[in-house]
Amino acid sequence: MHKFFVASLVAVGFAAAATILPAQGVTTGSLTGRVTAQSSNEAVAGARVRALHLPSGTAYQALSRTDGRFTIPGMRVGGPYTVTATTIGFAPRSQPNITIQLGVATEVTFVIAPAAVQLAAVSITAQSGGVLSSSRTGAATTVSRDALEQLPTINRSINDFTRLTPQASGQSFAGQDSRLNNITVDGSYFNNSFGLGSGATPGGRTGVSPIPLDAVDQIQVNVAPFDVRQGNFVGAGVNAVTKSGTNTLSGSLYRLQRNETFVGENAGRLPFNRGTFNFGQWGARLGGPIIKNKLFFFVNYEQDEQTRPGTNFVTNTGGQPTVGNTTRVLASDVAALSTFLKDRFQYETGPVNGYNFETPAKRVIAKLDFNANDANKFSLRYIQLDSKTDVIASGSNSLGFGNRNNRTDAMSFQNTNYAILENIKSLVGEWNSQVSPNVSNNLIIGYTKNDESREPRGSFFPLVDILQGGTTYLSFGSEPFTPNNELRYNTFQFQNNLTVTSDRHEVTFGVTAQRYRSENVFFPGSQSVYVYNSLADFYTDANGHLTNPGRTTSTVALNRFQVRYNNIPGQEKPIQPLDVLYAGAYLQDEFRITPRFKLSLGLRLDVPRFRNTALANADVPNLTFRDEIGQAQTYRT
Repeated sequence: MHKFFVASLVAVGFAAAATILPAQGVTTGSLTGRVTAQSSNEAVAGARVRALHLPSGTAYQALSRTDGRFTIPGMRVGGPYTVTATTIGFAPRSQPNITIQLGVATEVTFVIAPAAVQLAAVSITAQSGGVLSSSRTGAATTVSRDALEQLPTINRSINDFTRLTPQASGQSFAGQDSRLNNITVDGSYFNNSFGLGSGATPGGRTGVSPIPLDAVDQIQVNVAPFDVRQGNFVGAGVNAVTKSGTNTLSGSLYRLQRNETFVGENAGRLPFNRGTFNFGQWGARLGGPIIKNKLFFFVNYEQDEQTRPGTNFVTNTGGQPTVGNTTRVLASDVAALSTFLKDRFQYETGPVNGYNFETPAKRVIAKLDFNANDANKFSLRYIQLDSKTDVIASGSNSLGFGNRNNRTDAMSFQNTNYAILENIKSLVGEWNSQVSPNVSNNLIIGYTKNDESREPRGSFFPLVDILQGGTTYLSFGSEPFTPNNELRYNTFQFQNNLTVTSDRHEVTFGVTAQRYRSENVFFPGSQSVYVYNSLADFYTDANGHLTNPGRTTSTVALNRFQVRYNNIPGQEKPIQPLDVLYAGAYLQDEFRITPRFKLSLGLRLDVPRFRNTALANADVPNLTFRDEIGQAQTYRT
């Protein structure tokens, strides 16, 4: 199998600020700064800098190097933190109310005085990275917990907040397709990997949020980062971290509700039957300590109940004009056909109007955080989404005559529709360790399982389009593209970043691996598809079949007949597997030439390998094709 290699050279960057650490992965922030002596303004080496997260008692520490600078990577986002600098011969100094942002290096500078000297004033300064800052490696937007709690949201989804990025247009960033984004939650890939649905976010098939918004702590959107650790996207990297428990037991209970009173009753001067609209969501979260300062828990559960009209089009009682949402389809024809199919074929059609669609959803997140010591922090997070939504039958004419619903001239029965699933289970573990004063490591291992299969409504039955006047009039039977439509995929990921710091250099070496496997069954038309030119033709043909079950020819002229079958011996349904191994390695050096000039150099190599694909199994290199001018052409896959 031919291997496809992708190598990227991270461009040279510099910034006019005195920070050293860029975005440190997708789950944490960092603290950096410098310790100097007040009397001489010289660097103080060996000073111990300790950062204490007050809500949880989580502590981090580092030693200042020979140039006085220090770096604390892998810190829990949020705050407040109290940061203290201590060293022998100098009075300890503290800086309170420090907040750590996701993927951002916060700058804290200490000017300390000898302990034996009484001073009238001591200068302690702190600043966070601004728009032009070496803590940034490109265009990025961070949404804090305060913003998540205060800004308005309609869908209670992270997509309501990523729009704060100037380059955003819905789920598209910088003009790219949303499927070219890379979404991570707590360091774990959380993408719509197969690419179906309305966007890149999981939950797009059913239109629900995959995680409770009340569980999100911070969100960051990176559009153009010059950082080898951030990859696998062309549009944007959307990073989100979830909340963790603290030493204080806290929680919330909430209920949201809206109904059809928010929907209009008139379309211009015409009255409109809006039907039933109802959305209800309730949820609860709880977080707190299991062992104070050591072990914490957080759990959040949400449940959605959504009801909406399956169709707003209604049958014609006879003599009514086909305007607004009144169709030409006669209620008498609908009743007669439904009764005929039930009596003669034991097939239940369901109604053609007046029925509702539902979208139930349940989501839960559970998280454990363990502070083994100041040098080792562990977290374990589990997410589960169970959802499905009713979908109206496709109007495509690639099977049948098409144009079979949501029109004034055609309707289809309720049991011709289907439901689609969006079920997700995701488990991820993370280990942040300070191996030595100048060496830190971040390890992430995760597994995600997705099920986006379809559930047919009603029993398995041929799809039938009945025409009137040359266009579709009534349709019944199994949805054209739903039989045996199954899609399941899972992703295992591993990522490790080792960072070594010195006076002027911060070198990061990382490896990443992602194993993806999907199984897809798409078997449209396997139920068989019939198109009749009139209701009378259908009744004639159906009655002829009932009186003579063994006949092999139709007594009427069919407009169209289609059927798809599997010609692989012994295989019940055509399963197409896909295996992808995506591995990468990268190296980056952040070289601080002067306190206000930093040079970033990096190299990343990614190697995707595909197996079990249709092209991989086909003998394509030995086949001859024709190009646009008819010349023989061969291709490699």
